[in-house]
Amino acid sequence: MVTKAIAGSARAAAIFIVATFLVYSSIVGALIYQGFNAAQDRAESSVTAAAKAVKINTGWIVETAKQALRQMDFALGPDVDPDNPATLTRIQASLEGLPSSAKAYIVSTDGQTLYTTDPDAPNIDVRDREYFTGPAAGQQFFTSSLLTSRINGSPIFTFSRRLEREGVFIGVAIISFDAALLGDLLESLDLGPGSTLAILRRNGMLVARHPPVDGPLDLTQHVLFKGHLPNSDAGTYIVESPVDGEKRFLGYQTVPEAGLVTIASVGYSETMDRFWRRVGVFLAIVIPTIFALAACAFWIVSLLRRDAQKNEKLEAAFDTNTMLFREIHHRVKNNMQAMQALVGMQKLSPEVETNFKLRLAAMATVHEHMYNYDKYAALDAPAFIASVTENIFKAHGSPARLNLDVDQISISHDQATSLAMLINEVVTNSLKYAVLGNTDAEIRIGLKLLTEGTAELIIADNGPGFDFDKCHSGMGTKIIKGMVMQLHGSHTYDFKAGTSFSLKFPVG
Repeated sequence: MVTKAIAGSARAAAIFIVATFLVYSSIVGALIYQGFNAAQDRAESSVTAAAKAVKINTGWIVETAKQALRQMDFALGPDVDPDNPATLTRIQASLEGLPSSAKAYIVSTDGQTLYTTDPDAPNIDVRDREYFTGPAAGQQFFTSSLLTSRINGSPIFTFSRRLEREGVFIGVAIISFDAALLGDLLESLDLGPGSTLAILRRNGMLVARHPPVDGPLDLTQHVLFKGHLPNSDAGTYIVESPVDGEKRFLGYQTVPEAGLVTIASVGYSETMDRFWRRVGVFLAIVIPTIFALAACAFWIVSLLRRDAQKNEKLEAAFDTNTMLFREIHHRVKNNMQAMQALVGMQKLSPEVETNFKLRLAAMATVHEHMYNYDKYAALDAPAFIASVTENIFKAHGSPARLNLDVDQISISHDQATSLAMLINEVVTNSLKYAVLGNTDAEIRIGLKLLTEGTAELIIADNGPGFDFDKCHSGMGTKIIKGMVMQLHGSHTYDFKAGTSFSLKFPVG
């Protein structure tokens, strides 16, 4: 039973270990998954904030360019004489507040440069440039796509304004910005390696980008213009760049009043590599811990199984010992019965023969009780005393009534034989003297627990009693005294109403 319990505990422990491992792994997996999503959310939040920053800066550039171009138009005056010192002064004043890298130009209808803030600029015909053809065709304000400067080969973008007097087209005012302007903004945003900033026109043409590209770029067929912008003026998504093929988190914002779209992106691999590095550190701690716990758990299971095997051997040994004890007591009982048979073969008086047989039977009852009930350390007093008295009454064939009142007390193996012999002698005396001339003879046997370690045995009858002085030297009396001594008790007789024998002795 114990072995089955331990084996069951081992199985339960193994199941618990596996379940714990699965739960622990699930928790770790959930944490990694949650961290993965959180890393993506942080990247999306980052590009959203950066796209808004680009939008704010782009709005400021556009508005600054518009004001400067209007003031340049106003500074030219009705006569459009850029060589006039006063006109030049007014034009220069209108350009205050522009970035130092910005360049201003005034171009006549024949493509000649009438004014520029760039001292190194050659007089180049720009009538083929869209920033000229757009206003020449009637657009009041025009934003160019990304251009390559004919002066120094750097990437630039421009804003231009149509100049006219009395409804007649007289030229174009132009302000150009170096696309590297976005580089300073990108550095201040600190988005990390692989990040980009860009400005596009709503028709899909690239206006500016950092890191720079080689030339103009048409993104009309890109997913941004095909799928996202038609549905929302702002958002984030993951995409492979059409410029360099790199996968990035991209955030976009529209600048409706300028017809532009601003973009900020961060490298997907750079962002997620940081996350996976953190996961690697986390797993470097967690995995050894899991294996250590698993090793401890399996060691515990092996100990439980080893204990189960030991208990199986102990149970087998216990069963063997139990069988041997039963066999020993069975043989002792049989030997007692054989001795009773031998006594019967001797030529003895009936009284002596009965006394011998009862004394042997009392001792045999102890072994029989142990054999039948597997009680080797202690015997249950009610059943044990009932067995002893039943044999005595049968042997005498007495018509006396037996009244038993026995508490549930455990009688030790060492006390059982002495108590059985004592009860045999006292009850035999009661049967011998109480029945004489008494048709309503009764014998009462009680065993009560007085204190936690002391019990009292009372054997009483309603007979006429007997002369204790004449009987105190008989064999029965000697046996009673001897058994009282072995029980470490004390006894008394009372002859007031029949005969009452009292024994107080330690139990437990």
